[in-house]
Amino acid sequence: MFNRKSALVAAFAFGTVATAAFAAAQDPEVIARKETMGLIGADVKALTQMAKGAVAFDAAAAQTAFAEIAEKAATVPVLFEPQSNTDPESDAKDAIWENWDDFVSKANNLQMAAEAGAAVDSAEALGAAMGGLGGACQACHSVYKD
Repeated sequence: MFNRKSALVAAFAFGTVATAAFAAAQDPEVIARKETMGLIGADVKALTQMAKGAVAFDAAAAQTAFAEIAEKAATVPVLFEPQSNTDPESDAKDAIWENWDDFVSKANNLQMAAEAGAAVDSAEALGAAMGGLGGACQACHSVYKD
């Protein structure tokens, strides 16, 4: 039977779905940027879990993650080149385009840090490589991400 409680649950569910759909990025450039940054973030998270010892060190998996980060980092300037920043789901600050050369330099630093870590063969080497990678991520996010 459809009662008041069922109606409230249905309204809540519909509102949640509608809000989620509305909150999703609409701008194709923003969608592509968020997707790429999400992939980088997933690889960084996997590496962090290994570095912390939460999962066993796996040289092949670590090397693959670093290689994927380097590959994605190389695309960052191209993804951000369009100055589309009106999508409310964008985390990018306008400072990116105001300081374009610095932003590109930071993206290049991320790529180089990832390339430097692509040959890790021990947990100790992973820890050292994560310092450079984390520093590159932080240097950019602290200035260019909301």
